[in-house]
Amino acid sequence: MTRRDRYAVFALFIALAIVGAAMVIPSHSSGPTGSSQTAVLGGPFREGVIGHPSSINPLTARSQADQDLVALLFRGLTRAGPDGTVVPDLATWSVSDDGRTYTFFMSQDAYWEDGQRVTAGDVVFTIGLLQNAAYDGPVGSSWQGIRATADDNFTVHFTMTLPIAGFLRQAELPILPSHLLSNVSVVDLADSTYSSRPVGDGPYRILELDYAHALLDRVGPVADAPALTASPAASPSASSSPLVFATVTPVPTKAPSSPNASEAPTDTPTAPPTAPPTPTPLPTATPTPVPLASGSYLTVPSQIELDFYDDSTSAAADFKAGKLDAVGGLTPDQTDAALTTAGSRLIPYRWASLLSVVVNERPAHPELRDANARTGLLAGIDRQSLLTKVLEGRGSTADYPIPNWSRAYDPDSVTATPYDPTAAEGYMSTAGWQGSSAGLAAPKASGTYTMELLTLDEASNADVYRTAQFVASAWRAMGLTVQVDAVPFVTYMSRLNEGDFSAAIAAFEVGLDPDLGPLLLSSQIGSGGSNVSGLQDNTLDQLLLTVRKTTDLAARADAVSALEKYISTTLPILPLAFRDYDLVVSSRVYDLASNEISDPSGRFWDVIDWRLASDR
Repeated sequence: MTRRDRYAVFALFIALAIVGAAMVIPSHSSGPTGSSQTAVLGGPFREGVIGHPSSINPLTARSQADQDLVALLFRGLTRAGPDGTVVPDLATWSVSDDGRTYTFFMSQDAYWEDGQRVTAGDVVFTIGLLQNAAYDGPVGSSWQGIRATADDNFTVHFTMTLPIAGFLRQAELPILPSHLLSNVSVVDLADSTYSSRPVGDGPYRILELDYAHALLDRVGPVADAPALTASPAASPSASSSPLVFATVTPVPTKAPSSPNASEAPTDTPTAPPTAPPTPTPLPTATPTPVPLASGSYLTVPSQIELDFYDDSTSAAADFKAGKLDAVGGLTPDQTDAALTTAGSRLIPYRWASLLSVVVNERPAHPELRDANARTGLLAGIDRQSLLTKVLEGRGSTADYPIPNWSRAYDPDSVTATPYDPTAAEGYMSTAGWQGSSAGLAAPKASGTYTMELLTLDEASNADVYRTAQFVASAWRAMGLTVQVDAVPFVTYMSRLNEGDFSAAIAAFEVGLDPDLGPLLLSSQIGSGGSNVSGLQDNTLDQLLLTVRKTTDLAARADAVSALEKYISTTLPILPLAFRDYDLVVSSRVYDLASNEISDPSGRFWDVIDWRLASDR
């Protein structure tokens, strides 16, 4: 999914990105270096994906395999560009002076796989599904209070009660075909025939799909291919296709709606476009091959095959055996092993995936509601050592819930909490914690305190599990008694949502936009929201909402700085590190460009530019 609401309650949170309105041409890597390039027989680009498809639908995707397929099969009004920007996809746009009305001018050259045009009616239909009271998926609540209307087949307006500064990123939401889904109820959408074999409008379409693999064919201009009809292939059976998350981290539930979302927008003039809409061309089916010195050719992969795996070990083994052209989602040591394959190389993506500690700040846990206690807990963790030992240096340490490589990150506004065991002890003492030979006691408590540290078990997510072991060791060195509760995914999610923990290790997909409302707003407590700490802070709520609604660039920078100052001193969440997403590719793969991504499926942002070395 993209994109605006992809918070996984636990681990993958909203995808929000820095808004850029200008089209930028990406700069690509030239291919493998330092290795000889040999001619390789042509064929599809084959990538290993950890997990299996379950619901291939932008609104109901359940697994990483679903999200990867959605990224290849569907398009939104906007899409991710290089360096965290947003560029036109199905449409160009204009924005009203008050920032409350966006008008999109859609390309008239976009078609569904069955030959029907993509229209403004499809956009309005898709938003209607999200706003249906029966929809309980991950994207719905950030579209509440936004009215979508169509002037004609190719012009659509969005009006909202309050401005949403990150709306262009929100508009990356892939669109669904109204002519194929108008008779499918919202409650049946996830498990519908359509979601098992979708008809999309993206650069690729499905040729074959089963539990083990998907074969996708590159889409050429509509005039070059006969009209197709939906192919209602049966989905894998429940017994053979369990729900598996590639990152084994929770899928998103709800993102926050704007205040007064139920009120109708008022007086929102629409600025006229400054230029006519620019059609978005479809990729050509047969590009001219580029010769290499070795005698092989660089060709556009006419097909992509995604092979689905139960675990990363099997995927890594198949890459080593030469059965795959690329593999990602591996543990750091598996990535290192894959890179020993002759001619292989690493494509690192800056991934806004935050490894963190969430402490329980509900009324039942007053001992953790003091900011001094949270600061002490963070100061006792050597995050640089964690990055080196647990993540093998693939990522960056975190002082704040957005990455330090983000353009929204202001180092002058962020108060870092360095590793300092002596200072950690002082913070805990200031918060009323008492030390003894038996261990630390919570304020006003007579006995030793036991910190229940909730985590996914190692089979579910090795990074999260190993981070928990590292944190537990650090806290024990402070004199804290720690009980690590490593549990399967379903148990983990249940305990998070019920507040059944003292602290928890979590991986949040915080996205590329500085709007942290989905993670920290008081409104996100319970009902599937992402604020699982139970934090309620009126001052923080106002700072978060100011960042969300401020569209003027200079004023928003000031609002972000104020938020950074507050969060980095009160520490509502303990940031540990941001991970990279590492894709290992073989020597026959060219022209993949690294980028900032909010979800692993973001690696396909430039897929139409990828090339393979092949014989002719």
